[in-house]
Amino acid sequence: MKSITLSLLFLLATPLFAQTASGTLTANGKTTRLDHVVAGRDKEGNVHVLLSDQAIGLDELLSFMGPKAGTLSGVAVEFDKDGQIISGNFYSPTFTKMDGSFSATGMHQWDGKLTATSVEGKLSTDKQGDFFGNTYKYNAKFSAPISDAPKPAPPAAPKGKPLPSGGGEPAKAYKAYLKTIQGGNIAQIRNAVTAERSKQVSDKDMKEMIPMLQLMAPKNLKITGGAIDGDHATLLATSQDGSEVMNGTITMAKENGAWKVEQESWKN
Repeated sequence: MKSITLSLLFLLATPLFAQTASGTLTANGKTTRLDHVVAGRDKEGNVHVLLSDQAIGLDELLSFMGPKAGTLSGVAVEFDKDGQIISGNFYSPTFTKMDGSFSATGMHQWDGKLTATSVEGKLSTDKQGDFFGNTYKYNAKFSAPISDAPKPAPPAAPKGKPLPSGGGEPAKAYKAYLKTIQGGNIAQIRNAVTAERSKQVSDKDMKEMIPMLQLMAPKNLKITGGAIDGDHATLLATSQDGSEVMNGTITMAKENGAWKVEQESWKN
């Protein structure tokens, strides 16, 4: 009986599937270790895997916008139900022209096994890639259990004085920004965002990005709430494209007396 009890305790203390990662990402000549991995299944049944230099939570991995770029170095891929890679993202602080990340599919080399509960194997590029002057290559081995998407928590109330119904002046400025995106005029787009956001992208790169921005722009926008705190305002909104509803958080900043788009995040 004692040996059986000890065996049960050992099984309870041992992970059912090891979570390990080992590899490197070289972005614009800077090499970073990929020693963290997280894997999760979204509501459509697709599996997302992130190899990175820092721990990222499951909720952030499976959010609509994905992991927050800036300080993160890593590679994310999405597998469909047939085990095929259908999308990918590269992250690095060296990707300054792309706000720290960009989407890239087709160059990922996959050799491994994907089951209903775990994923393990090797992800890599067979050669150095180039995306608008940003170079990248990576090679990593990993294993991880697959967790299902957590239930979303209700959004926290934004800080400051509640905005009037419809979002007031900040909402008007954001809607005007969306019109400039559809118009495709680079000067007007720059004038609608903060100076800090504008200087991060050259005219050449912005011209290439406009079709993607137009495609990803929220549809049937509704402002559901928000607050103003001095020269900053937060808008809560929804976007509906067909049957899919997205929840958005938009940060606006007042510069030279006018409201400008500072940042936005959309999640399903």
